[in-house]
Amino acid sequence: MFSKTSEYAIKIMIYLSANSTVDNLRQVKEVSEALGTPGPFTAKILQQLVKAGLLFSMKGKNGGFTLSRELGEIKISDIVIAVDGEKSINRCLLGLKDCSSENPCPLHHKFYKIKDDFKNYVLDSTLEV
Repeated sequence: MFSKTSEYAIKIMIYLSANSTVDNLRQVKEVSEALGTPGPFTAKILQQLVKAGLLFSMKGKNGGFTLSRELGEIKISDIVIAVDGEKSINRCLLGLKDCSSENPCPLHHKFYKIKDDFKNYVLDSTLEV
C-alpha cells in the first residue's frame, strides 16, 4: 500500500524519533547508513519532511535533522502526504485515474472497506508507541 518513498520516509521518522534530539541532530549520511537507504534519496525525503513541518533541520558542521513535533502529534498519514501527496492516500488500487464510487474500477467495491480500514487503523496511527 505504500510507495518506496513513503516506506523510507516512515523508517526515517521512526529512526529519528529514537536517535535524535534538538541537541543531538542526525546528518543525512548517518541516517542513510543506519537505514541502508540511498544517500541522495534520503536527503530528498528529509527535505520534503522539513518542508511539511515534520522535521527540524539545521545547516552547518553540527547541523542535521530531528523531529519538529511530539511523536503523538505525527500521524503516518502526515508522513505519506508529505512525500507522496494527498492523492496517494485515496488512489485507486489498480492505479486508474478516474476510479470513484460513481465510476468504479472492478475492485473498487470489493476493496473499499479494506482500504477504509487501512486508512483508519494505519494511516491515522501516530509514531507514539
